[in-house]
Amino acid sequence: MGVRVRIRIMLGENSVEAMALVNTGFESDVPEILIPINLAERLGVWPNLPDGTIVETYRSVSGLMRVYRIKGARASLIIEDAKTPLVDTYLVIAEEADEVLLNDQIISKFGIVIEDPARGEWRIKGETKIRISETNRT
Repeated sequence: MGVRVRIRIMLGENSVEAMALVNTGFESDVPEILIPINLAERLGVWPNLPDGTIVETYRSVSGLMRVYRIKGARASLIIEDAKTPLVDTYLVIAEEADEVLLNDQIISKFGIVIEDPARGEWRIKGETKIRISETNRT
């Protein structure tokens, strides 16, 4: 099942809500959210990438992929009964992606603790309340 959470991504004047897979295997030195093209379009950064966009090659389990890395986004978890931080993050646009992925750094910043990945159970660090994964939809 995996753990999926609802997030809000903000970039400039634009904002979107999305389901995101908590992916501890997506490792980096900084907070990153990998997004598919359809979300990049809704945020107004595709196909006209903003100045300063960095084109890089990332290694994934399925091989190498070209990505477009944009600085200056902010994101938050959407949870009705908890206050969560607004986190500065990079957006990583991947043409091959079909799901939003959170990397290890942003998972830590959000305070997400995976309790049981097969059952989709997670909690916020310091809390005892177990939460259940959101359904997979972007």
